[in-house]
Amino acid sequence: MVDSTQLERLNVVKARALVEKTFPEQDFEVEVKNSAVLVSNQETIFVYAKNEKISALAIALTITACKNSWNLILDEPDNKVLTQIAGLQDDCCLWIVDGDSLAPHPQRGSDELKSQSIDPLIRSLLEKNHCVVTFENGKVKGELKGLPIAEVVTGPDGESHLEVGVGTYDREAHKIVNYNEPVEITLERISQEVSKYRNKDSVVHPLNRVARPNWLIHEVMSTGSEIGVTDLKRVPCPIEPISVSDSLPASAIAKKNNQLILLTAYTGADLEAVPVAAQLLNSYPADEIWFLHPQKDDYSAIRRQAEHLKVPTSFISVPEPWPTAPSMNH
Repeated sequence: MVDSTQLERLNVVKARALVEKTFPEQDFEVEVKNSAVLVSNQETIFVYAKNEKISALAIALTITACKNSWNLILDEPDNKVLTQIAGLQDDCCLWIVDGDSLAPHPQRGSDELKSQSIDPLIRSLLEKNHCVVTFENGKVKGELKGLPIAEVVTGPDGESHLEVGVGTYDREAHKIVNYNEPVEITLERISQEVSKYRNKDSVVHPLNRVARPNWLIHEVMSTGSEIGVTDLKRVPCPIEPISVSDSLPASAIAKKNNQLILLTAYTGADLEAVPVAAQLLNSYPADEIWFLHPQKDDYSAIRRQAEHLKVPTSFISVPEPWPTAPSMNH
């Protein structure tokens, strides 16, 4: 078992060796900052950041100065990061580990946005139960206050049908337990249960702890005029959640006068919010990005990251639509 100190030393040795092997005629200095290794000289800087929970780019954006030329080292190609750096104003070059040296990250063509549709009867059923239809990562879902409670599935016969439940496990359980119940009844029951807990006056409950950035976007889309925007349209998150408990940033595109505004909501110290917004700029070329967050989640690290983006940014605190525990100070 390698402890964190040993791992840090190994990463320092690895990063230094890779850069010096690739650029043998140059002298470099090495330092460790925020778990990342920085290999630099007067001309340039290389960042190597290995973390299981936070992306290398997210870490790099918190420790590098904006408008600089810098390099990010990845262990293997990552097209997501390639797309994200296109949303930065920085001159950022990606490198991948190639044996004992570095190679430029391979380029790729731009992705085309695939259009999706939904059966009108299924849409009607979802909307009758207060769900918003979303198209995200090739999936069509019904969200209630930002929480996915149903997904449209295509069967072997090519026909679309609705599976109901909060998350994959819950949908599978409902198929087994309620196999002889009409989906309309199951959906109505789950909708009522979620609505009971997904509101400000509810007690704290698992159903109001998850998908909170989605919930913020849902509330802003319902009351967009309060922050001064119009024509709000939800846009899909480019990162697919692994489970319903994943708290990924949620976004919408809106207008203010003749300006296109990208709204990206996050909760907590979410260091992936800025990389996600940068990635979305490729498909939604906004004039500004507004980061929406609960008042307590205004973090300087995220503001530092946002300085790297190629369009102006604002941070706007919005009311929390979920129940909050009373302060211990009162």
